[in-house]
Amino acid sequence: MTRSIALLRGVNVGGRNKLPMAQFASALEGLGCSNVRTYIQSGNAVFDGVTSAADIAAAVKKAAGFAPRVFLTSAAAFRKIAAANPFAKEAAANGKSVHLFLLDGAPTADGAAALGEIKHPREDFAILGGALFLLTPEGVAGSKIAEKIDRALGVNTTARNWNTVMALIDLAEAG
Repeated sequence: MTRSIALLRGVNVGGRNKLPMAQFASALEGLGCSNVRTYIQSGNAVFDGVTSAADIAAAVKKAAGFAPRVFLTSAAAFRKIAAANPFAKEAAANGKSVHLFLLDGAPTADGAAALGEIKHPREDFAILGGALFLLTPEGVAGSKIAEKIDRALGVNTTARNWNTVMALIDLAEAG
């Protein structure tokens, strides 16, 4: 059976798009997924089964009244993306200083250059395949890159800090 990870964008943020994780888990189970486990309240789930991002969004819409953007990947692909982290040393020291952004398509040719122009001197980033790794030693709240990433790259993204990335990998590996 395929183990998958679903990340929802914009769930339970600022009082909008409220989705209790028990309701999210039930929506996934309604799609035939099993062994569903959620992590924190921001729309993260690990499960066994085969479904699509569109089906997950539709199930959430039916359950909660809104259709979030869903980023869906296999647990194996997620581990592979995480293993490519160029800021692993910094992530080990402070998991909140490194963020993984999943991209829903190929970034524009000018995207990396645009981000390079707006980044703070202590920030750094790397685009590797379908992901962007962002190092923000002073916190993501003040990051100009995090604020403008979708527009600059011309793709939708969702981000998780390194602590969450590792917790999802641990959940996936726990069986």
